This record gives sequence, structure tokens and C-alpha cells, in this order.
Amino acid sequence: MKGFNFFTLLSVLSAIAALAGTVLYLTQYSESGKLSIADQFEAIPDADSHLIKVNGIKYSSGGAVAYQWRASSAERLISDGSVTLKDPFYVGNIAEQRPWTASALSGKLSQDGEQLILENTVIVKDLIRQAEITTEALNINLENSEVNTPLALTLKLRNGKTHSVGMRASLKDERVELLNKVEGNYEP
Repeated sequence: MKGFNFFTLLSVLSAIAALAGTVLYLTQYSESGKLSIADQFEAIPDADSHLIKVNGIKYSSGGAVAYQWRASSAERLISDGSVTLKDPFYVGNIAEQRPWTASALSGKLSQDGEQLILENTVIVKDLIRQAEITTEALNINLENSEVNTPLALTLKLRNGKTHSVGMRASLKDERVELLNKVEGNYEP
């Protein structure tokens, strides 16, 4: 009978140790990803710089403005070298003739400065003559003057609207291609 009590006591102690380990894991490790006894963790910021009222301008080889963008603020991220933008506004040229604009609530400029991704309430004006495009994300290849989105968009013209899922545009060729589920309503 004495051996039975020893194993029972050992089982109870093992259960208490397992319960204590589970509580320790759930309170300290599961949310932060790090095991620590500290009450609070202070997050290390991912940004190494924060700029306010930022302007970016790219000149063509002939000295003319190829494109420009501005934002109310920008942060350069340590993790991937990209730049996050708040309230970005882009001004580009179509075949170096006609300006068009794109604005959004947020955006991201790639580390190499070749891609500008606009997100959250994107509004594009004059990409197609006297038209406005609205979508939730737009990728602008700054070096190749190409624009695309895989998401749903609305193209508003003076006499109607077209809805589509996905778009590609080559600004050098002045060509816009609506990709899927294209539907339109127009008044004569």
C-alpha cells in the first residue's frame, strides 16, 4: 500500500507541474513569442527614420520631371528597407505628354524605389482621358510606367461607369486593359 501512495503523490505533483507550465506558457510566451518573466515588453520600432511632408521627384534624362510623389509622412522600415507612406499623392506623365494622378490613404515605396504601391481608397484621375478610377490597391512601376491592380475597380467617365476585376496599363503605349468581369452602364 505504501508504494501506491508514493505513485499517487508523484502523479499529483506531475499534474501540478504541468498545470504551472501551461499557465507560464500562456501568460508569458504565447502572445509575445518570447519567454520572459517581465511584466511588459517594449517593442523595438521597425522604422529607422520618420519624415514629415515628404516630396520625391524623378527627372528624365532630358531634365524634365518624369514623375513625382508626395506624402504627409514617411517611415523607412528596417526589416525590408521599404518606405511606408501616409496620404501618398503621385503625379506621373502618360507618354511624357499628359499628367495623371493617383492618391490613397497609405502606400509603400519599394527599397529600390521602382515600385509604388498605393492602398486604401485609391483614386486615379486622368489615366484614361477625363476619367476616374477607384480601387483598394494600385501598383505603379515607376521605372517602366506600368500600372496594375488585381482587385475590383470602378472606372467613371462623363457618360457612365465600368466595373472590372483587375487592370493593366502601359502608360508609354497609352493602353489600359480591364481584365475580368467587365460590366458597364452608359448613357448615350
